[in-house]
Amino acid sequence: MKELTFQKGNGAEKKYQVLADGKEVYYVSEVLTLPTRKKYYLYQSDGKKLGEIKRKRYSMGYVDLPRLFLKLNAYNEISIVKDMQNFRTSYEIKGEKLALAGAFLGENFDITRGNEKIASIKVTKEQDNYIFAVKVLKENLEVLIVGFVSLLGFVYEHENITFDKAE
Repeated sequence: MKELTFQKGNGAEKKYQVLADGKEVYYVSEVLTLPTRKKYYLYQSDGKKLGEIKRKRYSMGYVDLPRLFLKLNAYNEISIVKDMQNFRTSYEIKGEKLALAGAFLGENFDITRGNEKIASIKVTKEQDNYIFAVKVLKENLEVLIVGFVSLLGFVYEHENITFDKAE
């Protein structure tokens, strides 16, 4: 089992950093594109590109419905799409049989692939930044987990989730 920490990047060129034992192992960097789309690349710390994330804006009336797409080398495309059904918003996850077990947009949940639990997540918020503490249970799927949690980071930012403080 490996433990990773996702946090906001410390420089303008890095959107997110992924740390293991205090050292950077992955990072997400923004690429300049059209104003209606945003594109990010996922890199290993040595600069090797592992995949890309696209964020497309879509609106229905006053509701912003982001569409996030992840394409990693050796994996099918994964998407998290916000949609409206019966005047309620919902998110749909597609690709690689990934799903969340537990409270979606909550503080604690698991990532599953098929029926197999591959990671456990604990989310905290410090000021305006989300920090994801990830326990990777299947190390051979580490890149997939890192890419997927990066997508979830964009969802948390968009929704501006706040957590109740325990007394």
